[in-house]
Amino acid sequence: MSKINDSADGNARYAIINPPFYEIGNCDYGGSIAMKFRLPLLASLKRHPTYMRLIFYFVSANVLVLGVSFALLYWQSSKTLLEEIGDHSESLLANGARNTARLMEWALEFSFSSSNDSTLKVYALSDHYSDFQTFEVWSRLMDIKNANPSIDSVYLINDYTNTVVDSRLGLNDAEAFYDQDIIERLRDPATANHSVLIPRTLSIPLVENTPKEVMTIVRFYEKGSSISALVLNVDTHNLMTLLQNNSKYANRSVTVLNDRDETVYSSNPLNQEQIAELRSHESRGESGWRLFQPRNQREQLMVYATSSIKGIQDWTFIETIPKSVILGKVTVLRNTSLILFLILFIASLTVIVLISKRVYSPIQELISRVMRQHQADKPGEGNSPNELDYLSNVFTAQRNQIHELTEQWRHNKILGRERFLRDFLGEIYHSAEEIDAQFQEWGIDLPQAHLSVAIFRIDRFSEFSEIYPEKDRRLLRFAMSNIIQESLQSSKHKLQTVDMGNDHVAVVLSAPLSEQFAKKLEVSQQLIEQYLSVGTTVAWGRTLSSLADMHEVYMETYELTQERFRFGHRAVVVKAWLTDEPGELYHLPVDKERLIALAIPKGNADIVLGVIRSAVVKLRELPYFECKMSLITLFMNIRRLMQEHSSQPLSRSWGLTSIENQIIQQETIENVLPWMEALVTKTLEDIAAARSLSKNVSLIEQADRFIEEQLTDPNLSAKILADHLGLSVNYFRSLYKAETNQSITDKISEKRLNYICQELLASDSPIEPIVQHFGFSSLNTFYSVFKKVYGMTPAQYRRMHKN
Repeated sequence: MSKINDSADGNARYAIINPPFYEIGNCDYGGSIAMKFRLPLLASLKRHPTYMRLIFYFVSANVLVLGVSFALLYWQSSKTLLEEIGDHSESLLANGARNTARLMEWALEFSFSSSNDSTLKVYALSDHYSDFQTFEVWSRLMDIKNANPSIDSVYLINDYTNTVVDSRLGLNDAEAFYDQDIIERLRDPATANHSVLIPRTLSIPLVENTPKEVMTIVRFYEKGSSISALVLNVDTHNLMTLLQNNSKYANRSVTVLNDRDETVYSSNPLNQEQIAELRSHESRGESGWRLFQPRNQREQLMVYATSSIKGIQDWTFIETIPKSVILGKVTVLRNTSLILFLILFIASLTVIVLISKRVYSPIQELISRVMRQHQADKPGEGNSPNELDYLSNVFTAQRNQIHELTEQWRHNKILGRERFLRDFLGEIYHSAEEIDAQFQEWGIDLPQAHLSVAIFRIDRFSEFSEIYPEKDRRLLRFAMSNIIQESLQSSKHKLQTVDMGNDHVAVVLSAPLSEQFAKKLEVSQQLIEQYLSVGTTVAWGRTLSSLADMHEVYMETYELTQERFRFGHRAVVVKAWLTDEPGELYHLPVDKERLIALAIPKGNADIVLGVIRSAVVKLRELPYFECKMSLITLFMNIRRLMQEHSSQPLSRSWGLTSIENQIIQQETIENVLPWMEALVTKTLEDIAAARSLSKNVSLIEQADRFIEEQLTDPNLSAKILADHLGLSVNYFRSLYKAETNQSITDKISEKRLNYICQELLASDSPIEPIVQHFGFSSLNTFYSVFKKVYGMTPAQYRRMHKN
């Protein structure tokens, strides 16, 4: 079989070349043996490309298996060795750390007990001393130093005499003392508070100021009053002898840090950056080991352990060993394994050649049978002389059919899962077992803890739905779901978006309530507006107590999106951040209603609109339902007042259904207010226009002016007004009632009450003189009329409305 050309679709085409000793489906072994000896090996292999491929595939598989096996063996041996050495080094370091900590604790206890020596304490707090006392103190200090070879030196500082008795040099002036570092530390309040275990470098006198690493312990006698103290310096190098002899690895490094990241001991000098790098790879308060690669260095094994010094300080012991030093011990194992694998490869290659000869004939027979079967099933199709090409076409057709079935199954599963989630939110499931079964069937991975629902609701959806058909709206919701999924999938919380139809997309979340995740929802909202040019309102509901509550929580969350009415479009509303207490309905105060009643006849739209705007400010503080109902009530009150001054019925726009539909359509109170102002202005203009057309307007205006002028006259009545205008009393009464929807007596009482209310609030005068001044001759009549109009007594009115 050999390649003859490449087809237009890029697939190689093959033709069958029958050798003299071979027929398809029938091996002529006699001819094959004869040709084997007559033809050179290379020519024979060229005529059998399939055979060559078999050998190539077997050899490739063999090389791959051996290579992977060798790599795994080397990796596993290295890993095992590292684990053994890491665990052993951790145990050694932990023991060394404990022993070192015990030595340090002994030194600490020894310094505290030595400081209680009465001779030392009296000397340190005295303002004078004798030579004998100094010698006695120095002898005590030498006894303390000689008690432990780890102690480098001991000082006794007397702040009153400004002297220092040193076990090394005897009596010294504090200013001339060679260890000025400790003097400065004790005088500085910031460092004096950390004076129990101080790692530092001490310059040794009399030895050319040779530096020595010491751990200093300070025991104050009068802390806060003076720096008189016993100072004990422990030789750090001597203290760390156990750690230095812990292991024999080359290039090994040992570092000890305290809980303030100060270097207690280090076999190699470290800067702050290297200390921070070591700290970032160890776990405080624990022991363990890990591999890490320092900057600009090779990978190392880091072993760490922590030990506490009397609860005063925590020391972290860190040992680093180059990984190459450890793995150098597996070189022999690696070389031996390589030789073994080479021997196995040669043996496998020999077996492969023998097996390939046996396998080649059955494979060719199989190809021939497949070709004959396919031609019988589909006669006249694919009569290619190349059996491999023919077989490839058969397998390609089968693969395409399998792919089509798989895609159809996947599509049906996606639609089914979407339908279940929509039903899960929109309907009530009766049991948790039913919900769990559906979750498993549709492959939904959502934990049952901390589940909640968020809804992205499209703003101004009514305008959008008038322009775009349902197909485009469905594509918009699909794009919203993808943006939400992509923007929130980076978080550790699982979620599932659901297209709920109409104007919103729901998101089932497993995130607990947090301001951080609320900001992620806000980012998703901004991305939707950025990519789709669509504003949305986001609402995040409460956490579910059980999966059976999903429908209830979904409905609550959808209602929560209505809060955009007071917060505005593009709001993010979180259930837990809102008060659960229901608000009280807002009612227009009596004085505000009176202002509107006075402004309507005059056509003064500014006063009416001012009252409406101040009421809207109050409504913004109420939850959605109370805000909506209060706004409708405000509309109805204004409608009633306008109808009283209109001779014709108001337009249908003032109907309850029309007002409620407008509130729902406008979506936010910011959009409702301009519509409301326009409606009020238009209605006032209509009332004024209707009244101006009446021939009796001037007559009514004359009567109103006369009432204003004669308001303080207690005898003012309809008869006096009729006589003033030259009309009969009955005619004038009927005319005034028809034009104003109000009787003359009620009009006079209304004006008198208005002035009396103003006077009640403007002054502290008694009620009776005010009433008599404005024309009420009978107090009983006044009190009856006032309570009927305002629902309270004048005294109660004054207390309620006076600032």
